[in-house]
Amino acid sequence: MNFLNKFFKSEKKTDEQVTETEPKKTTESELGEFNLLDYPEKDREKSFYFYEYNKPDGEWINLGEPICKIRIGDSTGIGKFYGASIKATKSGVLEWTLNRDELLKNDKILFKIHKSGVYKNENSIENFEFKSYFSESKLSSFNKWLVADGSLVKENQDVYQFSDSLIGNAQLVMLGAKVNNNTTIHKSEKSGYIDLYFKKALHIPNKELMYVIKKDDNDRINRKFINEPNIIIDEFSNSTIIKWNKVSSKFANSKGIKTKSDDLSTDFIFSFNYIDNNDQIVFYFDSKQIKPKQFDKVSFLFENGEQIVFELANNPISVKKTLEYKGIITLTELELFSKSNFKKWKISLVNDKREILGGETSDENLYPNKNNIQIVIKKFVNEYIELVKKTIPKYQPTELKQKEPIKETLTDFCFVYLMHDTSNNYYKIGISNNPEYRESTLQSEKPTIEMIASKKFPIRKIADSIEKALHNTYSEKRLRGEWFELNTKDVEDIKETLK
Repeated sequence: MNFLNKFFKSEKKTDEQVTETEPKKTTESELGEFNLLDYPEKDREKSFYFYEYNKPDGEWINLGEPICKIRIGDSTGIGKFYGASIKATKSGVLEWTLNRDELLKNDKILFKIHKSGVYKNENSIENFEFKSYFSESKLSSFNKWLVADGSLVKENQDVYQFSDSLIGNAQLVMLGAKVNNNTTIHKSEKSGYIDLYFKKALHIPNKELMYVIKKDDNDRINRKFINEPNIIIDEFSNSTIIKWNKVSSKFANSKGIKTKSDDLSTDFIFSFNYIDNNDQIVFYFDSKQIKPKQFDKVSFLFENGEQIVFELANNPISVKKTLEYKGIITLTELELFSKSNFKKWKISLVNDKREILGGETSDENLYPNKNNIQIVIKKFVNEYIELVKKTIPKYQPTELKQKEPIKETLTDFCFVYLMHDTSNNYYKIGISNNPEYRESTLQSEKPTIEMIASKKFPIRKIADSIEKALHNTYSEKRLRGEWFELNTKDVEDIKETLK
């Protein structure tokens, strides 16, 4: 036998219009069954709909507290409707059994009330996880979080700050009442890793899930920091390329981990890709903020004191207002990223004689602080390593760095070269300060590559113009980038040009 309060009539669909009265005295039961006989005879031919629960699933409910609301003859609440609010005749843990606007019939179970320790979804501080809901009955405004997402908090530690709602205060002022802006600090109910759910907004709805505290941080990390690969099969070179659609993001497209400099003036993004049959670290720079050049350096410092230094062997390539640089990364360096806590990065602009430090903050909402940056780096590089092992046949990581190119100033001589890939008969028309180094680098990736011809020019600007002229001449035979499908005459003409 279910228990039912008096009926009420509402002219509006706002939840605050619900009328509540004392429950009927009845035998305690764990089941709240719907029964038409509990309703006046005049309403029994109407349709009955479940509306909402007054407390979250798994929460403790006290004797006499409202459990749920139903609507009679109307499923939407638009216009006039009759309704009823049902109260508990015993204390216990509430179990939800229905969905909003579900049609009610006799013997339908509206809810269940359990003793503590019975219901598997019971929200208890003794459980592995504990959910904290906002329970203020008055309108309240959210001010700020006092802890970082994913941090280890202690019981009774300050978690967030809220105050009387500006909306509610404005209404009181209109009625001539005095308003005191009371600020309240919510404190943690237990110790553990905190997972922040509430998105910052002016008004906090009642029963809103604010945060969850768990004994470990794994669920939050796996739910919020999603890495979605973009695996490309390159039919021209018969190789597999691994890039990324999302890095440490649940919704937005992102190609790498994004952090900021200490002075917040410079953005720096880096990623781990598999390109040209090699593990590569890729750097992205905002060309409006910074313009690194050949022989500049990017260094990573870890909390154990170890460092990795990447020298830019070539000038970064400009792609849609972004400067992009790719360089080979060794297995030892990948493992250092995967096992050690990252501390800072440093960009050394040799030509400009200045350094930029950063890596401790980010403007990404999901990982704005140092702790979360360290987490996303480790998760990303470990998932990259596992993906490469599963995706690349006969995968062999680079054990040692290639020898460094001979440093030359940007005003020194430069070469235009023609290389041949004998495995597919394609040709590469390129430019380099050190074509022998470039040839050895490409040969380490594909042994079938050989130098056909090269010509030295006094300055890079002249070499650039010759390379561009050759690219334009054979544009109809371009396969991709600097690779072309040339015939014998084309090759002889280029060799004659580069004598």
